[in-house]
Amino acid sequence: MSRQTPTRPGLAVLVAAVLVAALLAGAAVLVARRDTGPAAPSSDPAPSRPAPSSYADVDPDAYAAELLAAARAAHVAAGLPAWQDAPCVGDLARDRALALIGAELTHAPLEDVLTACAPLTTAAENLSRGAAPAADVVAAWDRSPGHRANLEDPALTGARAGCVHDGDLLVCAVVLVGP
Repeated sequence: MSRQTPTRPGLAVLVAAVLVAALLAGAAVLVARRDTGPAAPSSDPAPSRPAPSSYADVDPDAYAAELLAAARAAHVAAGLPAWQDAPCVGDLARDRALALIGAELTHAPLEDVLTACAPLTTAAENLSRGAAPAADVVAAWDRSPGHRANLEDPALTGARAGCVHDGDLLVCAVVLVGP
């Protein structure tokens, strides 16, 4: 059985201000753990592109790939091996983003991810909503202690991202898993 750890304390108000300033809204980071273990992943960052005036015409799958590549690059820049693809997550990252359309960015329990990815025991996610280049989203996460902790957690060895349209914005979830 998994246990939920409460939302990591942090500068939630500051994080929100940073994300709004970058045309993003962030959420605190929720981590579910059965227990922790070592890491071992691989990467390939995608180039960032200038922000269009509206993200309504941006392909959410292509953006998710850019977001994941930028997040993976931040993970590697912290001196960690790149995340592997996490096929066990399947469409759960996109489904988690779908559940946030028109709603406040809040983390749902990660038991569905832990169940799908068993025997892996650790799961975390970073969320975003906005109209900004993927590199800017990751830069905002890097300024947030809770989001950065996920990006730099050596116990998280695999990742998947999913994004969906929310009006002219994209709402995205990067789901991270590990042993």
